[in-house]
Amino acid sequence: MIIAYHAIFTTYGTWLPNDPRGSYSKEIYNDDLCKLGEIKYGRQTPPPKHQILKYYLQAVPTLNREAYFINDNTRPVIAGAFAKVVNRFNIEVAACTIMNDHVHILILRSGYNIEYVVNQLKGAATKALNLNDSPWTRGFWKVFIDSEEFLKIAIKYVNNNPVKSGLSPQIWSFVKPLSI
Repeated sequence: MIIAYHAIFTTYGTWLPNDPRGSYSKEIYNDDLCKLGEIKYGRQTPPPKHQILKYYLQAVPTLNREAYFINDNTRPVIAGAFAKVVNRFNIEVAACTIMNDHVHILILRSGYNIEYVVNQLKGAATKALNLNDSPWTRGFWKVFIDSEEFLKIAIKYVNNNPVKSGLSPQIWSFVKPLSI
């Protein structure tokens, strides 16, 4: 039985379908972007660091608008919007990390489907940021968590993500640490 969801969603223009780091995209909708290479399905390990800058210099002109990056000023605004959604729906969040180009959030199973909750999170954050265009890509990735052991591993992974990337650890008011 599913006890939680690990949802991952990215900001617009920062992790494209044919990114050299790999992606879980199945299709490229932009013809110009399609010319830059095929989809490398799944995460590429190790990531081809020497290819990433070259790829992005070619990819940026193909985007419909500017890529959106989260920073230290926008991160708390997004967290505040997430907190309102979490409180409004009375859902439990076991961990959340708001990175520069994506979000990891662990949401315990509730009466709402995960697609609905993630769309509410994205919409609230877009509104709080006072943006006309959504800073988020369409869709998201979800991992079904079906055991407390897997949940513990996921919490550790999400909480360690900022530090591994050179950001400060993140503690948000809407995250309720679990006693498992």
